[in-house]
Amino acid sequence: MVLTVENRKYIAEQVDVAIVAKGMLELIDGYIARIALNVIDNLADKKLTIADSVKEKLNSVVDAIRSGDAGSAEELVADIANSIIDIPEVEEEDEKLIFQGAVKIIVGALKKAISKLKS
Repeated sequence: MVLTVENRKYIAEQVDVAIVAKGMLELIDGYIARIALNVIDNLADKKLTIADSVKEKLNSVVDAIRSGDAGSAEELVADIANSIIDIPEVEEEDEKLIFQGAVKIIVGALKKAISKLKS
């Protein structure tokens, strides 16, 4: 598995909170999220070649989010992207800045979308 048991459980709980279903579906949507996440995590581990260092960083991202440290989570996501993606003709430090900026834009867009869903 890519994510730890605790991190998969945490993500599934957050998905359950974020998705408000109607009627009986609300009673089982958390279980569905947990099953789906386990299947995706298992497939990712079996079908993709993910370096152990990247797995550790992915779990560190979730750990940072769980502890409320969004800044560290953003930095770790940018580091993961930078370690996986190489932009030709761009220096490594410049790549890191590009990925940090991209992560901040994505986080901002997600926060805006989440706030719209809640209102």
